[in-house]
Amino acid sequence: MRKQLALILGILCCAAGATAQVVLQPLQQEAGRAVQQAAPALRAPAALSLPFFDDFSGANTLNTQRWNSTGVTVNNRFGFEPLTKNVASLDGLNSLGMPYAPGSVSAGASDTLASAPILLGGLTPADSVYLSFYWQSGGLGDVPDLTENNLRYLVLEFKDNTGSWQEVWRQSAVGRATDFAQFFVGLREPRYFHSGFQFRFRNIGLRNGLADVWNLDYIVLDKNRRKGQNTTRDIAISEGVSRLLKHYTAMPARQFLQNPEAELAEEVRATLNNLGNMPGAISWRGYVKRLGATSADTFLRGQALIPAMARQYEIAGTPTLAKTRLPASGEFTLQHGILLDTKEQNPLQRTNDSTARKTVFSDYYAYDDGTAEAGFSFVSSGNGNVLVAQRYDLSQPDQVSAFRVYFPKVGKSIEGTFITFRVWAAADSLPGETLYQQNFSIRYSTIQNEFYEVVLDKPVPVEGSFYVGWSQPSSQYINIGFDRNESAAGRRFTYTVATGWIEEAMFDGAVMLRPVLKGEPLGIEDERYSKAMRVYPNPSTGEVNLSAPYEQVQVYDMLGRLLHSQQYKAGQQTLQLGHLSPGLYTLRIQNRKAIITKKIILTKP
Repeated sequence: MRKQLALILGILCCAAGATAQVVLQPLQQEAGRAVQQAAPALRAPAALSLPFFDDFSGANTLNTQRWNSTGVTVNNRFGFEPLTKNVASLDGLNSLGMPYAPGSVSAGASDTLASAPILLGGLTPADSVYLSFYWQSGGLGDVPDLTENNLRYLVLEFKDNTGSWQEVWRQSAVGRATDFAQFFVGLREPRYFHSGFQFRFRNIGLRNGLADVWNLDYIVLDKNRRKGQNTTRDIAISEGVSRLLKHYTAMPARQFLQNPEAELAEEVRATLNNLGNMPGAISWRGYVKRLGATSADTFLRGQALIPAMARQYEIAGTPTLAKTRLPASGEFTLQHGILLDTKEQNPLQRTNDSTARKTVFSDYYAYDDGTAEAGFSFVSSGNGNVLVAQRYDLSQPDQVSAFRVYFPKVGKSIEGTFITFRVWAAADSLPGETLYQQNFSIRYSTIQNEFYEVVLDKPVPVEGSFYVGWSQPSSQYINIGFDRNESAAGRRFTYTVATGWIEEAMFDGAVMLRPVLKGEPLGIEDERYSKAMRVYPNPSTGEVNLSAPYEQVQVYDMLGRLLHSQQYKAGQQTLQLGHLSPGLYTLRIQNRKAIITKKIILTKP
């Protein structure tokens, strides 16, 4: 997928006469990732009887009574349209989230998912024992690359009665993301029918990061089965419940409480799969409630006969908070979800019948869900800086006081490198005037998906719509966490000298950059100073007067570049800007108690 996407980007850039592109790169590590790994020398799983079943939906870690794993993670991040809401992913990171072979570019053995011993000693090939599973290449993770000699692959092995592992299935890398596909393997040889039988999946691929991802789901081993026949009755959640809000995964409480119903999504949805070969009658309910509350708003009720083998069957409803008691102010959390009533008798299958998520209302905006699947960078072969911005809409004036950003480790370390954070006002639905900029250094976290907060030197007043983002040297790969499970469609923009501001729509997902708001509008001192300060004449041919004293004035162009700076001196209050080209400029004017901005238009003499 990465090669295909790079080719598409190159074609688009050439067609547009530009040389810039967005690049997604696999993560190099996930420090502190949660992986359940049983240590055989300390606690080997007890032998199990048939049937063996796991769809990984019961928890976010492996069940150590069923599995003995090396590096495999259970997650709802990397599977695309999974059979049930979680998958088991095999990649190039070990159980600590570190690469097996840092810097290596050759393929080798990485993650292993091995079953507990299974009691097959009393059975024979005549009992028609089959193992079935669903596999997927890449999904929303890094795609295993196709190689000339098929050096990257996923392999399934059985342990025979001598303790040796025998390969029974192999899927070579195809170089693209695939849908989930089911495969059946029959146990046809007597050597597999013993009381210590095990099966295991192994990933042979890149070992230098979160690369060459394979996803597994819905693994079943049982007797009296037929190849290709699914006799189970299981209707399950596939894609979990979508976000509660129209645009965001989190937003400041003060902004939300101004008009809560207007901020809710028009539709909250989830998808179902019928994994059996018979139709199934079910019902469902969707709810919203304060976290910890006993009562909830029910926004969705429905029932249907789900067709046999149905995939991505959608259920949806319009959320409401009509009966939910919201606080007048302060932080709070809402939980919403969808519950299925499938009347299924198997308790293991009932774990995939519900989906829920939380929405935090605090002091920040977020488009992401807090987890990165890749690193996002924007580079150009042209001169100058490139810029990236995301849009945010306010329900009432406020001030940006800080920002939070996640820098994943991708490729060569750039920790300590300085880039520039920026805040823009909106102009014709694009970033316009630069309201503020501040340099900061890149810092990696020691905890997976931990945000790094930078407090601004001075809160930035904003109203209506505003944009936050960064500028960087055009050829430098600055990777910021990218969440591929959420969408910021129509709200992310890029800038180069050749293209100007344009919407970035190549990749669906969200950059992990979160503006933090102060929770109050422009301060009294700032407001007084702004009213007292007049900039005249405007437009001006170069000589600009200020009506009130100041300590410092900085002049920025529309790209946010500092072009002139002047300290106040008695008798020299006038600004001499005749050396600047005609155009629109921003004056950043500071005294001891406040910082304000004014616009000035310069014309030719």
